[in-house]
Amino acid sequence: MTADTPRRPLDGIRVLDVSRVVSGPVCCFYLASLGAEVIRIEPLGGDVSWLTPPWVAPDGAIAGSRTADTIGISALRKHRGKRSVVLDLTVERGVEVMHRLVRTADVLVENFRPGIAAKHGVDYDTLRAINPRLVQASITGFGQDGPYRDRPSMDLVIQAMSGLMAKTGFEDGPPTKSGATFGDQLPALFATVGILAALRQRDIDGEGQWIDVAMLDSLVTALWDEPLDSYAERGVPERVGNSDPRGAPLDAYPTSDGWIAVVCTTDKHAAAMFDLIGRDDLVERGSNHAKRADLRDEINDAVRAWTATRPTAEVEQAFLDRRIPCGPVEGAYSAGEHPQVRHRGTLTELRHPAADEPTHYLGPVLPVHLSRTEVSTTPAETLGHSTEAVLRELAGCTDDELADLRADGVI
Repeated sequence: MTADTPRRPLDGIRVLDVSRVVSGPVCCFYLASLGAEVIRIEPLGGDVSWLTPPWVAPDGAIAGSRTADTIGISALRKHRGKRSVVLDLTVERGVEVMHRLVRTADVLVENFRPGIAAKHGVDYDTLRAINPRLVQASITGFGQDGPYRDRPSMDLVIQAMSGLMAKTGFEDGPPTKSGATFGDQLPALFATVGILAALRQRDIDGEGQWIDVAMLDSLVTALWDEPLDSYAERGVPERVGNSDPRGAPLDAYPTSDGWIAVVCTTDKHAAAMFDLIGRDDLVERGSNHAKRADLRDEINDAVRAWTATRPTAEVEQAFLDRRIPCGPVEGAYSAGEHPQVRHRGTLTELRHPAADEPTHYLGPVLPVHLSRTEVSTTPAETLGHSTEAVLRELAGCTDDELADLRADGVI
């Protein structure tokens, strides 16, 4: 960094990432994107992100098997901007070295099931005694207390138990999981918010604190943005497809060559739609939200009949000419080619750390555009790339100690 380089918001903040799979690593990726120095503490052999195919070779090609110089695409995405340290926390010497690192850290992120962190010496009570200024975020399925505290969890389990699956799909269809891993992604965001708040509080009083984020809490919070209790009282079905019980037109409508999503949330939008499709009778009959809610099926059928005979581009332009919010239903695999996504740099080409050129595989960035500072990360490191450098620099390990640790399989 030069004197002219803008400082990023979390420059000078050191994060120890002891997490696995999705929620914790994604949280730490966000922190790295904001400038934090993130040191990923990996188990021997790496976590599941290193073990899961497909693997990318240094030349950018997909490798048929995992080797010392290949990296899983999942790891390339989630571990960008992090230094990789391999350290066995299941043995006493590994924990002792870990505690030396904790003395230098500002933040630690873990997502072990409650009670497991203590077995690895990274529970908050232990670490607070070592470093009272430490901010620790613990992401679990159900939180650190309550009757479900000790249950194992994964994204699909949380989607089911939160009510999201019951809410997703069509009325006559089965409960359906979301196409995105919201059970992991939302806790990552909430943990990031909690960490930033705790760091700000530490600026005020000098003390760290423990952040308890539950996957179930995160999804229930998001789902209850809608008045579900009111729906239940009125007998509204849990699953309503792409429409909305509060009004219409609001749905994904077929066109002659695809689908288009439309949301008419105001009386003005609805009147413009009724005029466009030649249903002037609906302008008065559907003049407000309550009336349109009662006429929801009739309105959706009328819009559907109009869109179904026209190509998507024509329908989209007709709606946009009237300032009606709409958008074609795009394929998930083609999102990286969308002109607005490309313009905003929402997805970026992943780079193998040993390669001169990026691969053609894409990964998301932190989608926050700051006017004065850059949000970016460096490529992921190969597994254990920074082990010796970090342990020398931060844990004070000598060459002899590093040799002993390696000989004993601790690093």
